Amino acid sequence: MEALTPLALHPELQICNIDLFSGNTLKSLRAYYRICSEASDLLVTTSCFAEWKKGGNTNGSAKVIPAVPAGTLNSEGQAVRVFFFDDNINLTTGASSGAADTKGICNLRDIATGQYVDFSAGCNGFECDTAYRHTLIHHSSEYQNILVQANILDAMSNPDYFSGIINKYARGGEKLVVYMDINGTILWNDSIMEMGPAEILLGTMFGFTEIRPRRPFDMNWKQQPKVKVEKTQVLKQLLTNIARGDNQLVHEFWKRDKFSDLMAQVGSNAELGWVGKTDSFSAKEFFTVYQGYMEELHKQERAQGKDACGVTVSWFKCVSKMRQGRHAIVINTFGMDSHKVVIRSCRDARRVPHIAVNYDCWTERDLQKFAAQFHSEVLPPPAPRCMFTCADVDIDCKRGERCGDSSTDALGMWIGPKEPDHIFEFVVRKPEQKTELGAKVNHIDQGLRVAQIFPKGPIYEANAMNRASAPPKDALRVGDVIQQVNKIEGDTKAMVQECRRCVNLKFVVARPATVSNPGGLCGGPSDPFEEEVVLPQKARKSSTA
Repeated sequence: MEALTPLALHPELQICNIDLFSGNTLKSLRAYYRICSEASDLLVTTSCFAEWKKGGNTNGSAKVIPAVPAGTLNSEGQAVRVFFFDDNINLTTGASSGAADTKGICNLRDIATGQYVDFSAGCNGFECDTAYRHTLIHHSSEYQNILVQANILDAMSNPDYFSGIINKYARGGEKLVVYMDINGTILWNDSIMEMGPAEILLGTMFGFTEIRPRRPFDMNWKQQPKVKVEKTQVLKQLLTNIARGDNQLVHEFWKRDKFSDLMAQVGSNAELGWVGKTDSFSAKEFFTVYQGYMEELHKQERAQGKDACGVTVSWFKCVSKMRQGRHAIVINTFGMDSHKVVIRSCRDARRVPHIAVNYDCWTERDLQKFAAQFHSEVLPPPAPRCMFTCADVDIDCKRGERCGDSSTDALGMWIGPKEPDHIFEFVVRKPEQKTELGAKVNHIDQGLRVAQIFPKGPIYEANAMNRASAPPKDALRVGDVIQQVNKIEGDTKAMVQECRRCVNLKFVVARPATVSNPGGLCGGPSDPFEEEVVLPQKARKSSTA
C-alpha cells in the first residue's frame, strides 16, 4: 500500500491524502517525516480537524509533528532539526502543557517508536525559554525539536521573528524542517472561522493575558453557569470555561464590544498581567496595547499596497532564508487559507505539493472549503524570478542550478511508480466558436505543450467529465504535449488556429514520463515554464487556446 493517495481536486496541483490516525501509523509517520525532511522548499499539510475535535481538541489527536530523537541522522548523514510554530501550542497551561490529554495543537510523535512524546517542561529533556515580547518556546536535549508558541503580534513587529528564533536553536550542518501554522501565526485573518484581523489580534492577546484574582470570585455571563475563579489563569482558559464547549460563544468574546463588558467584570475582581511578567495593568491599558498592534497591522497593509494579503513580512523573510539554505518549510494548518499563502510565497504554486491528513474523515463543510480554495484564485503564470508578490523580499537564484524542486521529488516517490510514456485521444467541445478553450500552451518541436489550464473552461469541464466516466478516461494535464488537433499535425501555429476555428476538437496527446516532476523551480533545462506563457496571442512562443 502506498503512503499517499492522489486526490483529483485540481487539474494542475498535486494533492494527496495520507492516513496518520489508523492502520500502520508508524509506517505512515515515517513516510510523512521522510517526505518533509527530504524536501528543500515549500509544501503544505492540511491536518484533520475532525480527528482533533473527536479527541476533545487535545494534543494527542492534533497536528502530527515528527519527534526526532537526538543523534538521529538522515540518509545524507545530516542531523535533522524540526521546528513547529503555532499560536495554539498552549505552553502557558502549566506543568502538563505537553501531555497527550491536555488541550492543545501539537501531536508530537517519535519517528522511532510512533509513541506520543510529552513536551511539558521537565519531560523528555524539554525546557522553557522565551523570545521577543510574548513568545514561549520549549526545546529538548533528548529530541531535535523546537516548539514555539508563536505570537503574531511579535511576528508583525519584528521582520526577523521566525528566522531569528530558528537561528538561535539551529546548529551548523543540520537539515531544518520548519512546520508553520497559518491563522494567527503568519496570517491575521481566518476565512474558515470568518474572523478578521481585529478578532485574530484579540484572540491572540487572550492567550498571553493572565487573570490574577485579588480574592476568589464567581464569574457570571448571561445564561451560562457561573464559573469560580480562585487562582491565576490565562484569560483564554477562563473564556473556554465560560463557554463550556460552545465555540460560537468563545468567538463572540473576540469582538471588542462583547469583550469590553467581560473585562469590566473581570477588572473589578482581579488584576491583569502578561504571562511571564510581574507587572499588572488595567483593562484600559490592555486596549491601548491592542490599538498599537492594530496600527502596526495597518502599517504593514499599507506597505504591501495592492498586494496586501494579511501575511506578515517576517514569514516571507523566513521562507527566503530557508529556501536559500535548501531547507524544508511545511505549512501545517487546520484552516483553508493555505493556497492563498502559497500563491504569494513561491514562483509557481503548481510545484508545491499538498498533503491532506485523513481526508476521508473530514466533514462535508471542510471538504467543500478545502476544494474551493484551489479555485478561488486563478494560478498566475510563473514569474521570471523567485520573487514574493506580497512583500519587498527577493530570492536571488542562479540560472542553471537546481533549486527548490525537492518537495515534489520527495512526494513523488511515495505515490507509486511514474506513468510510462503513452499516447491518448482527448475530445473537447466548445459551446460556440468564439469560446476559448481555457488553456495556455508552449510551441515546441513535438507539438503544443500544455503550460496552464484555467478553471471553468471547456478543457477543465472535459477533464471533469473524463474523470467521472466509468472507467475514467485520461484528463489533460500540465506538461502533456498535444501532437495533433483534428487532422492537423506538425505545424503548431496551424494547430492553434484549428482550436480557435472549430467547435468539436480531437487531440492526440503524448504524456511524457517526467510530467509529474518538471525540473527545477528556478528554470533548469527541463522546466516546462521556461518559456513565458503570458505573451500576446500573436507571439510565436506561447498561445492561448
